[in-house]
Amino acid sequence: MKPKGFHFPALLALTSDDCGVSHARQTEILLDAGVKFIQLRSKSLSPKNFLMEARMAAKSAKQKRAGLVINDAPRIAAEAGADGVHLGMTDASPGQARRLLAEGAMIGRTVHSLAEAHLVASEDCDYVGIGPYRRSQTKRELNPVLGHAQILEILAVLHPLPVYLIGGLELADFDLIGELGVTGLAVCSAFSGPSQFGSNLKAFVERAQAFETMEVLS
Repeated sequence: MKPKGFHFPALLALTSDDCGVSHARQTEILLDAGVKFIQLRSKSLSPKNFLMEARMAAKSAKQKRAGLVINDAPRIAAEAGADGVHLGMTDASPGQARRLLAEGAMIGRTVHSLAEAHLVASEDCDYVGIGPYRRSQTKRELNPVLGHAQILEILAVLHPLPVYLIGGLELADFDLIGELGVTGLAVCSAFSGPSQFGSNLKAFVERAQAFETMEVLS
């Protein structure tokens, strides 16, 4: 179920299979740094191990009153007690996911084109990721990169849903929040240096919090 009074923040942090740290531990590090919205994303864990990691991550997120969604796996999200699920266009539909999840669960979608945006706009979801904005280290088989004009068209279709930009995003890209009018950035690989998960995390959290403060004051 959505954390009470959940507000979609300017930073959505994704965990990764490729950083040498378990997903549950990545979640703890993200939470300790002040991240309030996390997507647990694994393409290599077995269902058993993914569920184990998801349960630990969900427990940690609840303790910090943060939102945690599970990528692609509604059943694991439900069994782990996560706040919801994030679905690609080839995954289950939001309607199918809601039949497995608790009432009030948070459901996200990813769209890569204007046609997909029109489809998602008619679905029962709570937020959307759009992209890729540029090539990413964590997703090697990607749809074509979206230009600013295409992103603005997609945003118009999805309004008023919260929208996160995805795909190879870096610290300097927070300026795109104001430039494009998105809710925030979905970030994964840029948090970490070559040998340490989260080595760049503090700067991302501070930048996101600055945008959220500006939003409250405006």
